Amino acid sequence: MRAGLIPSRALQERRIILERQQKDKTDDDNIMPLPALCPRPSNSLHASPTKCNLQGIKTKKIMYDAAENDDFDREEVPTYEEVAKLYPRPGLYRPVVLIGPPGVGRNELKRRLMVTDPDKYKTPVPYTSRPPRPGEIDGKEYHFVTREKMEEDIDTGKFIEFGEYKGNLYGTSAESVSSLINAGYVCLLNPHYQALKMLRTPQSKPYVIYIKPPRFEILKETRNENRARSTFDESNSRGFTDEEFNEILHSAARIEFLYSHLFDEIIVNADLSIAFEQLVNAVHRVESEPLWVPASWVQ
Repeated sequence: MRAGLIPSRALQERRIILERQQKDKTDDDNIMPLPALCPRPSNSLHASPTKCNLQGIKTKKIMYDAAENDDFDREEVPTYEEVAKLYPRPGLYRPVVLIGPPGVGRNELKRRLMVTDPDKYKTPVPYTSRPPRPGEIDGKEYHFVTREKMEEDIDTGKFIEFGEYKGNLYGTSAESVSSLINAGYVCLLNPHYQALKMLRTPQSKPYVIYIKPPRFEILKETRNENRARSTFDESNSRGFTDEEFNEILHSAARIEFLYSHLFDEIIVNADLSIAFEQLVNAVHRVESEPLWVPASWVQ
């Protein structure tokens, strides 16, 4: 069995810093000035930044800061972790995880993939503490549970991701993922990037695909040509603004900075048809070819 090594923590961090420093001279060509950022209100599902009403302030590039341990968990950068080939397991597929910034097109890529074979590709039914609405069926749209039960399961680590929106809890359980895997489905996930810390386990063995936006000009051109609706607008009734394009790019840069060492593959979603074709090819490789994974996953 062949094996390889993942770079040490210190080397990995130095590489990330160097790459970001080298990009300093070119970032302004790809990302337009962005207004200052403030925390999103607490009723948002994920606490990502939103624009403050400040005039004439440009955001300084986000550089490495070891104190930001809420995002950059130092134990997530492996120190010379041994890797080995994982061979496909008949009827037991690795989950495919799509990571990327909001608005990059992960939902549409996942939707298109599921349409190609609904009996093969499945996504977990999320849990929520909100009461069911008329016509909703427990276990179909959501698993409806009490807030106390969700809080208890969150405290015991049973959710790979969770958040609160308008006073109600929402989340995806690890058991839902494993149930789909054990039933012989390809589990498709597009979680918040911080869920990678819970997903990358020897039990799940996920294949992580980073969906990356193209540079600003192409991002704006392609979305406007296709009349893409803004995912930042709850009514989904308008296109993206320049500020939202900038937020997508800044969020993408941060995700790459924090988690690029966990990506198995990168797909740039400039042209949706091409990106989808690349996604289909990637999923086929996961199902049919031996691929490198941490050695602990095959022992």
